Amino acid sequence: MGTRYWLLLSAYLISSMGTWIYRLALPLLVLDLTGSALGTGAVYALEYLPFLVLGLLGGVIADRFGRKPVLVIGDLAAGVLALLLAVVVTMGPPPLWVIYLLVLLLSCVDPLYRPAFNAIVPSLVTPDRLPPANARVHIGEHGTNMIGPALGGAMIVAFGYETAIYVDAATFFVSAALLAPIGRLPAVRRRDVSVRAGLRYLFVERREVLATALVSFACNVGVWLLLANLVFYLSAYHAFTPTQIGVVYAFQGAGAVVGGLAGSRLLRRGLPPWVLIAAGAALGGLSMLAMIPARGPVLIGLAWTGQFAGAGILIVATMTLRQQVIPDELLGRVLGTARMIAFAAIPVAALLAGAFETLVGNAYLLMAVAGTSWLVIALAVTRSPIRPVSLEKVP
Repeated sequence: MGTRYWLLLSAYLISSMGTWIYRLALPLLVLDLTGSALGTGAVYALEYLPFLVLGLLGGVIADRFGRKPVLVIGDLAAGVLALLLAVVVTMGPPPLWVIYLLVLLLSCVDPLYRPAFNAIVPSLVTPDRLPPANARVHIGEHGTNMIGPALGGAMIVAFGYETAIYVDAATFFVSAALLAPIGRLPAVRRRDVSVRAGLRYLFVERREVLATALVSFACNVGVWLLLANLVFYLSAYHAFTPTQIGVVYAFQGAGAVVGGLAGSRLLRRGLPPWVLIAAGAALGGLSMLAMIPARGPVLIGLAWTGQFAGAGILIVATMTLRQQVIPDELLGRVLGTARMIAFAAIPVAALLAGAFETLVGNAYLLMAVAGTSWLVIALAVTRSPIRPVSLEKVP
């Protein structure tokens, strides 16, 4: 893969470790302050809302400016904002609006950062290495999920919420330091760096790429009906401690590792992307339905493992398809727009899930809807424009 790829991956994984600690700490903090499922759902809504506004801008920045500087500046900005949030929490129980404001500002970094990250990977590896390169990113990100939530739960119990957020801030600064030695990258050929060029490519020229974005949107609607309330569900329905919740999230990471490995191997053996996307959606749907009768951290964790294994297969196949099909000069904008479409589902689904739990109080019905929706998506993929696409088989 080369030293520069490993530096990029190491930087990303270290910051991901902090992010997973943060993603456990913040919903638990808000739940402690409010006791409300809607309050915790609002954290997730604010975390993903910036993708609706900044997704296109992030793609333009990735294509117009150097992708490495965007990553370094993004890490530094995230580190400063996370540090400020930790200081606010340290000073005492903060007003809820202050937490929400800082969560929103911190969340504005990712839609500007992620298109540059996804677009830089093909610059560091050869085309035949893209499936394993993407798999390592996905496996690594969710592999940290096996450690981060458990570590975060232990930190919260032993030292409080503020310590977990301080650690999150530190990981961003370490990530920025690791990116510095990557050096200059080959210049991107720029003919038209307008937003319109990226939109035209996605919506007019390549229907299969648009179809992957719509599949991701639909999948996010389904899974976030469950994921947005997961901390509340485990706390209120099963009286899990932060450590036990961390164990469930660790199972989630294990599933992502399995799915990422499987997706990479099957792509390299020549299976068409649509087969993996449909199979991943089917596995994820069945696993969410298995959450309904599951009891205890282990059984719930095993069901959640299956969901993220299916998602891992789907994500690796989808990202590899996009990176091989989209021209490099459009890669940032098209990936940013596709991610914006996919993530547009999350704030809506998170708020719906929180409101439904508050008004109806039946998490099991939401699980049934979420699981069934992924099975419907799997069937739809078999009839979609993704089906004719095949990637070159690599050794």
